[in-house]
Amino acid sequence: MDTPLKLRERLRLNDELFAKTGCMFGLETLAEKEKSPGLYEAVWHILLSVCNTAWEVGCKVSASPVAAEGGDALWALHTPTGECICTSYGITAHVGLLASMVRKFIELGYEDMPGFRQGDIFENNDPHYGGIHMPDMDTAMPIFYKDQLVAWATSVTHVADAGAVLPGSINFMNPDTFSDGMPVSVERIGEKDRYYPWYELRIKSRTRTPDWVLGDARGRLAGLITVREKLIETIDKYGLEFFEKASREYIEDSRRYAVARIRTQAVPGRMRKSQFKDLAMKGRDVVMPRQNIDLLSNVPMEMRIDGKANVTVSLAGASASVPFGQNISPTALSSALLMGYSHVVGFDMFNSGPTYALTVETPPPGSWCNPFPVDWFASTGIGWASAIRWLSQLYEVTGRLYHARGFVEEMSAGAASTLCAEWNGINQYGQYSVGLGLEQASNGSPARGISDGEPAAWCLYTANADFGSAEVMELYYPIMYLGRNMEPDSGGYGKFRGGPGHTSVWMVKNSPELRYAAACAGAHSKITANHGMFGAYPTPGDRLAYAVDTNVRELIEQRKPLVHDRGNDPERPTLAQNVVARVMDNDFVVPGNISETLHEYDLVISPTSGSQAMGDPIERDPALVKDDLDKGLTRPWVAENIHGIVARKDARGEWTIDVRETEKKRQGILEARKRRGVPFRDWWQQERGRVAAGENMDEAVKRMWRSSMKLSPGYAAELRAFWSLPANFEF
Repeated sequence: MDTPLKLRERLRLNDELFAKTGCMFGLETLAEKEKSPGLYEAVWHILLSVCNTAWEVGCKVSASPVAAEGGDALWALHTPTGECICTSYGITAHVGLLASMVRKFIELGYEDMPGFRQGDIFENNDPHYGGIHMPDMDTAMPIFYKDQLVAWATSVTHVADAGAVLPGSINFMNPDTFSDGMPVSVERIGEKDRYYPWYELRIKSRTRTPDWVLGDARGRLAGLITVREKLIETIDKYGLEFFEKASREYIEDSRRYAVARIRTQAVPGRMRKSQFKDLAMKGRDVVMPRQNIDLLSNVPMEMRIDGKANVTVSLAGASASVPFGQNISPTALSSALLMGYSHVVGFDMFNSGPTYALTVETPPPGSWCNPFPVDWFASTGIGWASAIRWLSQLYEVTGRLYHARGFVEEMSAGAASTLCAEWNGINQYGQYSVGLGLEQASNGSPARGISDGEPAAWCLYTANADFGSAEVMELYYPIMYLGRNMEPDSGGYGKFRGGPGHTSVWMVKNSPELRYAAACAGAHSKITANHGMFGAYPTPGDRLAYAVDTNVRELIEQRKPLVHDRGNDPERPTLAQNVVARVMDNDFVVPGNISETLHEYDLVISPTSGSQAMGDPIERDPALVKDDLDKGLTRPWVAENIHGIVARKDARGEWTIDVRETEKKRQGILEARKRRGVPFRDWWQQERGRVAAGENMDEAVKRMWRSSMKLSPGYAAELRAFWSLPANFEF
């Protein structure tokens, strides 16, 4: 009888078979699918149900609102060598990370030492070894069937606090990796279905909310055991041989699906898009003096598709790492790309398959997306920050390709940006707590090629958008919701608008002291987040409002109007009209920490952005503008000056469009555009002079371009060639 291959040898063989055949595990045919398609499909849904059951169990066992109420968690099933077979709902961005974690255990020789046994628990949250940031804790268990390792179960939950230098889990302010919090570096943390006591002691002494963090750990474990027990029942029923063969076929099937979608809907060629991530911190509260700086990061995406539908993604031109927590490892970025890729190619069978349908070139060493080869100390406190901005481009890049083939219904404009709300201080129960709001998990969805985006019903990084119940959040945190409203015009302006985001108004209640951070997981404030597609205008910036030492208690006692939204007129915000306060800021540049401590009856107004629009705003159907006016989703000024609509409001509050006057106004806008327009060559010559002189360029902009060109010489050569600049030109 042949000796079974070691897992490391099986990994090598899998890689060789894929390189030779272009198929996962060398599966040039899907034998089980062809032989028993009904059984094949039925078992897939059983395995999917196993993972979703684990999600339900794990989130219920968990203690923190992030998992229990927001569902910011995931459970997955993997092959013995780590490839993901299927996954639960939840934060699907982690599928690639979980798969790479299991592979890391094997590559490090853990099969021999410490060995894999039933009931073992392994974990990693260290970005140096494949994690995305410390608060996302990735856990895994080997699954044995009659003494044979047949699968892995994995899980991730986003914990409320991982012990970073500042409270919370969106640690954009961290200056280096030593401030990122409590690392668990590819470790065995338990056995016999129990955590080691020293693992629990570490959480108790190194996190600010140990009860919540330990509750999340027990939730992950409960879900993993659920996967194991349900999988063993499934194998008992359908047989080990079928499970092993079918599980590999599911992965190859998914890879083929992704390739087929690109082959039939896209076109070969090269597509490029650049976005930029702003971080305005000069003169503001920072942790280290070197952070007293304004920064701009270049976030480029290049996608190349060849005649065989092979997809290659490049980040050539990415600028240097930053002294904040907004760096990310290539492993984590690739996992994030898999999640975004699943949005644009489909969800037929979501697993590791699409990972092998595309190639991500290693980003420039020393860049924000590959910092460690140059700066091992770089912080990844919130690796999502620039990654979310980068992923937003995926929608436009693939959308343009789909448009070229006529698949306009498959197009979508860019994603929303992500401003996070984080609280820390004494809660209504007299305990110290750290809390992450869930509002950012329900942005507006992007405009499609045929329709508007949906309001507050979509999230780039999780398939099941959920901003949680206000009443439940009030049980966890010492806040009271005074309002939760769709934010007018937050979805950009176009023929089809992006789905609006929403605004939450919070009043501090039953807390002697509370701190608030407008934390960054992809927020934008000084620059546009994206640009919209095909003539659309971008979404407005994320700006916070707050008031400290207010007269709100008196207003309540006197039954006078409070604050329930920003108001319909940006020039006259409701907060400034209705409230008197010692400190008030209606235009707080994000991200940043509010420097004042908040107390009873203080207010915070936090926006959750909408997604991008598509098409020329003056081509928008007047009936759609009327509907938005009637629902309060657009402002009269925008309807008139951006969409070119002439409308009147009657005594009942209903709007009427003057079609003839609207046509005349839109024609006037077109004529004015023509008068303003200049031939491209003239514009290019004028702009070239400004570029060469660095005219009106902030030092943050010049610094960004210098690092981009230094780290990516080929990108620099193309940039110089486009502007006809000397070969030695530098900003």
